[in-house]
Amino acid sequence: MNDSSLGSFSPSPSPRVNRRFLTPLCLALLAALNLAPLLTMLTLSAHGPAAQGAPGAVWLGPWLRLARSVPIFARWYGNSLAVAGLSVGFHLFADALAGYTLAKRNFRGRGVVLVVILGAMMIPRQVTLIPLFLRMARLGLADTFAGLLLPGLGDVIGIFLMRQFFVTLPDALLESARIDGASEWAAWRLVAMPLARPALGVLGVLAFQHYWSDFFWPLVITQSAEHYTVQVGLAYLSQSEFGPDLALMAAGATAAALPILLIFLAARRHLFAGLRAGALK
Repeated sequence: MNDSSLGSFSPSPSPRVNRRFLTPLCLALLAALNLAPLLTMLTLSAHGPAAQGAPGAVWLGPWLRLARSVPIFARWYGNSLAVAGLSVGFHLFADALAGYTLAKRNFRGRGVVLVVILGAMMIPRQVTLIPLFLRMARLGLADTFAGLLLPGLGDVIGIFLMRQFFVTLPDALLESARIDGASEWAAWRLVAMPLARPALGVLGVLAFQHYWSDFFWPLVITQSAEHYTVQVGLAYLSQSEFGPDLALMAAGATAAALPILLIFLAARRHLFAGLRAGALK
């Protein structure tokens, strides 16, 4: 066999080397696909006419129009912040307390309560929409802030999430606190809750994203514009006499996305810690 025949057989590239370049490429493509709508929204909101029908585009023109032509947008924003903030605060307290009780306290009927919670999680939200609306209407809560807020306080997913976390908490820590004279309330508040920060971070971010982005229930329960949330208000902006104003809607959608982004950045450490803990367990 001569040297030329030996030279024709070159070693094939290692599959590990190909995977090293293929994985970042696939991730970059997926990131580009997900970021494309966001970049389009930012572009539309950043450069557009300062007034409808104006000949030239102005930097931050749609934002100026949003502030001038839709002053009630601030009211919609406040409604969404109030609903999301109160709902998240309630769930962080009540779900953590209920989850701790289901995980660490023995009482008659605990298994039945857990089955009821799991069954409630399986029921689609649309199934209970009409009965819930009729109940709110009979109580005189239709088109009110209370009717907008109260149904969201009955969500049980957070209870199950916190229960699953507290199950993994060693009983020895709580027993040590009780031996030192701590009451059950003190053991929950001083021992269990500090250790539950990763789970609370996950619950807080997911709950805020859910209640802030909710469109279906606010659309059904509200009729007057002053009770709209920001999501329903954005749909209201699309109903223009001259057709949808895309630049104005993009500015409103960008403003609506800011709180979720800020909450994610503020709680990202606890969120990632909670997700890692769930993956490892």
